[in-house]
Amino acid sequence: MKTALRYLLYVLLALFVTAAIAIILIVKLVLAPAKDEWAERVSYGPIGFDVGVPTVLRLATASWFAPQLAGHKVDTRFGSLRFDWNEAAGLEVNCEKCSVLVPDLGDQPVQVRRLTFTARRDVDSLFGTLRAVQDDVPAGNELRGRWSGRLTQKDLQLSAEVDDAPIGQWYQLLVPELPELRRARIGGTASLQLQAALPEGAFSLRPRLVLFTVDGLGAEGLLESRAGSCGAPAKLANEAWLSRGVVAALDADFFQHPGYESASLARGRASSMPTLAPVATANAKPRRVSSTGIVAPTPPPPTLNVQVARRLLPPLPYPAAQQLRDMLYAVEFERAPGKQRLLQAYLDMAPWGEQICGAEAAARRYFKRSARSLEPTQALWMATLLRNPDAMLQKWRDDGQIDRAVARKVAEQVHEITAGQRAALFRGAATARFVAPPAP
Repeated sequence: MKTALRYLLYVLLALFVTAAIAIILIVKLVLAPAKDEWAERVSYGPIGFDVGVPTVLRLATASWFAPQLAGHKVDTRFGSLRFDWNEAAGLEVNCEKCSVLVPDLGDQPVQVRRLTFTARRDVDSLFGTLRAVQDDVPAGNELRGRWSGRLTQKDLQLSAEVDDAPIGQWYQLLVPELPELRRARIGGTASLQLQAALPEGAFSLRPRLVLFTVDGLGAEGLLESRAGSCGAPAKLANEAWLSRGVVAALDADFFQHPGYESASLARGRASSMPTLAPVATANAKPRRVSSTGIVAPTPPPPTLNVQVARRLLPPLPYPAAQQLRDMLYAVEFERAPGKQRLLQAYLDMAPWGEQICGAEAAARRYFKRSARSLEPTQALWMATLLRNPDAMLQKWRDDGQIDRAVARKVAEQVHEITAGQRAALFRGAATARFVAPPAP
């Protein structure tokens, strides 16, 4: 009897092992990557094999197969994924406590309570919706959007658009530990456009902010407490030549922008791979997307508002988190103290090389006169130095004269002057014989 039971167990074990091997071989055969197909390595215990990612995506979104995934769960490093099927929306994937670590934002992962996205496929065009539910956010204020994609044997090109949501909600999502969020009153909305190409990893991220306002940080008091840190203030008016030159050299749109440039928040990594056309509206029929190439955005230089914030605040170890923090102060500076006082404050604390701080000290060092009495060309050249003070100062000494081409470019950016004044600036930049002061 024992021999018979043992024999039966051996037979059942052999059948189980044979079935498992057969399933693995079938899965490996069905999902095996074709020649030149985008492939990823999959491991299950001691067993590992390559699968074709486009094949897996086509299978998972096939109308005859996707319903079979309903009710299944998969644990990933981003969170637990649960699959469902909806006849109208297609495959639905829910990620509970979904999180991803973004090193530029901090050592805490960006996390949402639940991330839901749907996916349908029409031949090689993919499309669907996405929704993110955050902790400590009122019900109904989820982040919502749409996405679309184009699948080939070698890559997946994605485009997504997240609808307008309160800017404060975005801050709570991206930098919830930022101390300023406990006292800042943030107004306005922001939307987001994303383009990406996989597996290369190229992407372009472009936010759009509307009516961004900030109050409650005490930015004006912080500014005034540091106003005299560099010595005697120059007290220059907006019409002073040095004021005009600094605006032209560093922030030509200073008097027009709201304290920030939306393009400065853009992020990306360039690619030669094609990408997607804009996401279709929710009711539009899916269509094939056109190929245009991903172009990584080039952020503009920081505004004077942001530069003042960086002079006043200690740096953060995380670049993106610091940029988001600095922008809060930059926007509040618009309300108080306002453009004119902010420009004066910048001039009085700007770094002019050789550890010289402030316009008055710099004017006396380089031209032996006060900032108010600078000639137009002298003021223009002092403003030009701010672009890279130590390097430009050394070049001035090495060449024995100012960089006339750079000075002319700055002169071209000076606003609200007459044609005669501009011509005089051009002549001054072309003929200036200013001698650099000796090294200290």
